[in-house]
Amino acid sequence: MTTIRRREFLGATAATGAGLLLGTAARAKAGATAPSNEINLAVIGVGSQGRNLIDTAMLIPGVRFRAICDIWPYRQRYGVNRLKKYNHTVKAYADYREMLDKEIERGEKGLDAVLIATPDFVHAEQTNACLAAGLHVYCESMTAPSPEAARSMVRTAKQTAKLLQIGYQRRSNPCYRYVADKLLAEAELPEQITQVQTRWVMGVNEMSGWPRKYAMADGLLKKYGYGDMQKFRNWRWFWKFGPGLAAGLMMHQLDVVNWFLGALPNSILAAGGLDYYESRETFDNLTAIYRYKTASGTIRVCAQVLTDTRADGIGHFEQFCGTEGTIRVSENPKWTAVFQDPNAVEWDEWVRKDYLLKTKKEPVKPPTSGDQVVHETGKVETYALPPLLTKPPLQPHLENFFDAIRGKADLHCPAELAFRSEVPVLEAIKAVRARRALDLSPEDFSL
Repeated sequence: MTTIRRREFLGATAATGAGLLLGTAARAKAGATAPSNEINLAVIGVGSQGRNLIDTAMLIPGVRFRAICDIWPYRQRYGVNRLKKYNHTVKAYADYREMLDKEIERGEKGLDAVLIATPDFVHAEQTNACLAAGLHVYCESMTAPSPEAARSMVRTAKQTAKLLQIGYQRRSNPCYRYVADKLLAEAELPEQITQVQTRWVMGVNEMSGWPRKYAMADGLLKKYGYGDMQKFRNWRWFWKFGPGLAAGLMMHQLDVVNWFLGALPNSILAAGGLDYYESRETFDNLTAIYRYKTASGTIRVCAQVLTDTRADGIGHFEQFCGTEGTIRVSENPKWTAVFQDPNAVEWDEWVRKDYLLKTKKEPVKPPTSGDQVVHETGKVETYALPPLLTKPPLQPHLENFFDAIRGKADLHCPAELAFRSEVPVLEAIKAVRARRALDLSPEDFSL
């Protein structure tokens, strides 16, 4: 088989349907800008991720929160008090529809955008309503639990000409963008990619509890789709509310794979289930093997999300193996490294240009007569990347969203890109249940 250089490969995929993955972000140009340079925000969902969004947004100049929304009064009070510490006075709502009715009519202090951090099963309903109300939306991943609901979000964004960013934050992480632009595209390292491995280790955890005196009444919980406080606080572990934590984590990593390969998978072989926990429903582990047919040949991707002890200290990474080495990238810089195969051509050019940094070698103890002989494949040179991320991992993605609202940037992860990263994981769950391999067609990724 003739080897196609990395630059040629990226160019070839851009000419096919898979090339939409590379081109969509460039076409998601911001339309309307905020009435002033200050962006007025609301957040729907003030759980752990909603709080993370609030705290991270407060690190970015030029944004002001005007409203928060959460069905739980306990979290409403928390959100109001939290934002008071930032000198933001906000109105609290239980129903997002009431918030939209009252907040978008406030003249200069009306809303420009909404951050959504609610359970997966209400993403489409809330996002579509906010877009239709004339607001830009940042929606936490995943887009929606079903392809049909996710497609509706893409359509509404197009019809309203409003921006819809999905929270796959690696798309804005400077380390990941550096690997995509500098190492894969420009330096063409690690030459022809032959396989990819991704892993996310979930530590064992107890179900989330709640202060008993602040428990919501069953009638109120049922009004919003929850049967009881247990399901409300632990929604990721029940099928009614989405495909589960394992699937959601794998989607983050498949998004990186699709992005870096510039391609989409065409078959899945998967295994998984609820093996560790007894009182939950969604999978606590999922392993999927995807086949990508690319211009340079077939690439197998093994993606794993596991319930484990994190004994090796590495929680999550994406690893791209090529004919001259391996690139392992993670949101945690200490787990990110580039490994050069002993038979690879010299990489001195990329060291001179500071694309790669040589790591300090630890002295190796020479073997003694009592030591067991260990056979190795050869000397592997290890490199680090320049320091690239000096902010919380979520911050660059929010900055990109705000810059796009102001007309200064393109979205890094519009909903159509996110959709194509979620379909393979939703199909992996079907493959587990069917106990057989499944094929994917271009129609599965159509919008």
